[in-house]
Amino acid sequence: MMLTGMIRWITAILIAALAAGAASGMQNPLRDRLLRNERAQESTGWYQRADTGAFFLFDRSGEAALLRERDAPDSEVIVLYPDRAPGGGTAYITDTGRELMRLNALGGATYFPADAPDGVIVEFASPAAGLSPIPRSPGEVRSRAERLASDLARQLDRNISVQYAPAPRAGLGIQFDTLDLIDRAVGQVPGDRRRLRDLTEISLVLGDRPAAFVEESRLVIVIAPDAGHAGRPSSAMIAQVLARMSS
Repeated sequence: MMLTGMIRWITAILIAALAAGAASGMQNPLRDRLLRNERAQESTGWYQRADTGAFFLFDRSGEAALLRERDAPDSEVIVLYPDRAPGGGTAYITDTGRELMRLNALGGATYFPADAPDGVIVEFASPAAGLSPIPRSPGEVRSRAERLASDLARQLDRNISVQYAPAPRAGLGIQFDTLDLIDRAVGQVPGDRRRLRDLTEISLVLGDRPAAFVEESRLVIVIAPDAGHAGRPSSAMIAQVLARMSS
């Protein structure tokens, strides 16, 4: 009985303190920490950088997290895999092993973009809807594959065959997205385009897990069409495979 009464007494004090701080508009570290923890529980939301004020969308509603910059709606959705961070909390890692986001146990968040590799503090700004691939039709996928072949022919000064396996309707969006990422990945390969002189074919195949590898002169990209954005490799991973192909 005494313990129960003490807990109620402490709870009443906390509530009163939080209410007083909110009413007065004064800073209240305890309230701020509790609010930060509550916001950290939101699975998907807009986050704001402390250095530039820019926003990005961070989606933790699935098994893998997703991140996309707000100011670039057509930019790549980056897939992140949760892992234990040094000192506690959760680190979110790309398929190339790069840490891009970290949440600590107190609800604080740090973002590690290319322009701030040492990390920048970010704050939860508002809830948001989750990220899903844009639905596409078979005709859109075919047109995108033809455009990729045309783009590569122009960049590499020779014809490259682009083949893809038929995907279920729910997977057409991720198939289209993967063709975009291949185009982006070719531009990320360091050095002269002649490094890709051995590339003759690109094949998109269906599988259980995303992957990218080379078989002789063929780049093979495996997509898991039912897994959404997490069902394909990143452009950075594809670029790494292409770079090794030419080394």
